[in-house]
Amino acid sequence: MGQDKASLIHPDGRTLARRCFDLLRETGCEEVYLSLRAAQEIPAGFEDVAKVKILRDAEESHGPLGGILAALDSRPDADWLVVACDLPKLDRRTLARLLEPVRTDEMFRMFRSEMDGQPEPLCGFYGKGAREILREGWQMGNFSIRRILSQSKVRLLEPVTTGALENANTRDDWTRFRQMEPLNHTPEWKADLISIWISDGHDFKGRHDQGRLDHGIREVSEVRCVNGLGLEGDRYFGYRPDFKGQVTFFDSEVVEAVRKAFGLPELPASVFRRNLIVQGVDLADWVGKRFRFQGVEFEGAEECKPCYWMDEAVRPGVNEFLKERFRGGLRARILSDGILKTGRTV
Repeated sequence: MGQDKASLIHPDGRTLARRCFDLLRETGCEEVYLSLRAAQEIPAGFEDVAKVKILRDAEESHGPLGGILAALDSRPDADWLVVACDLPKLDRRTLARLLEPVRTDEMFRMFRSEMDGQPEPLCGFYGKGAREILREGWQMGNFSIRRILSQSKVRLLEPVTTGALENANTRDDWTRFRQMEPLNHTPEWKADLISIWISDGHDFKGRHDQGRLDHGIREVSEVRCVNGLGLEGDRYFGYRPDFKGQVTFFDSEVVEAVRKAFGLPELPASVFRRNLIVQGVDLADWVGKRFRFQGVEFEGAEECKPCYWMDEAVRPGVNEFLKERFRGGLRARILSDGILKTGRTV
């Protein structure tokens, strides 16, 4: 390409290397290292990181294989997730798929290429046993990771997000990516945020036949959304990588419907233990779609289905009432940082 791909600026404002670094941390990787050539400087974009962990290739690295072996040699007891920085469409859902529970004998877990059906070695899982196989290939002068994988047992996964593993190897690749529809095309909700509720503990989760707990729930006028983690101060903050319920939305019209149907005019919205009570949007329309709300980007995941606890928390019959017409609310992932505040849409 004629320039360092790691320092190319993604449309979101980060360098490709920093974006990849952040995605790995957000997905739940305990330690993230930059793989650099022997004399290569740290790419731009890491000025605010106190201490960047570096893994240097051997003097004659022979491409990506040298960098991967340097990692495996440094920690033979560890499993590694290897990701090239030149994947501008890479997302957390793709990485999370690689981090799902691993069998003890699993050495290679890769996505099937959308181009040729072969393993994609530069976005893949390398288990502890992979080191011996890769080292043997190296010693035999076989520096092609794909060729080594063709003679090994690889667990192949189907792609999660179309185009997530398309790389920017050439100037033409990068130009095509930059000419994509701008990132701010995501639809913006024209909705009101009626109230915000957060709790630092679970009252019902895991409490079958044990009775509910009482961690309380508090109303706040604003809350910070953290990309990939959730709402600061809430019980599901950082719960697990790519969790579908990082935030829950609930329609204020459903609150009113329950009040009227069950004769509870003073019923507080907090009893439903949903985070954001909104008005003016049909939540059922947003499953599997991205949207912005007060400048924060979300991805609708699924209905927040009610359970039998609703009959105890509110009144018998509420559970069945909420099962109709998507009344349970919407679970969503948080895709960007920002602050939400209660109030009417301007």
